Amino acid sequence: MLIMRTRRLDRAKFVDGKPVEGTWRAHQVPLDGVRTNPEHLHQLEEWMRSYKIEELFDEKGKFRAELADIAPKAASAWV
Repeated sequence: MLIMRTRRLDRAKFVDGKPVEGTWRAHQVPLDGVRTNPEHLHQLEEWMRSYKIEELFDEKGKFRAELADIAPKAASAWV
């Protein structure tokens, strides 16, 4: 079974006072000023942190063994 879920720009429902979620802006790059706009940078950081990457990788950046153990293995015919 393959379960997929999408990740949206959950944290920034509004950017520069304009709605993002549920509008055409959600399909664009709503935070295009991260290099020059501190608020955009903060919103991007919050969005990235929402992925909880620390739960997937250890402190050295390696994929956690307990997760790798439960991942599907390649069929021996293809190895």
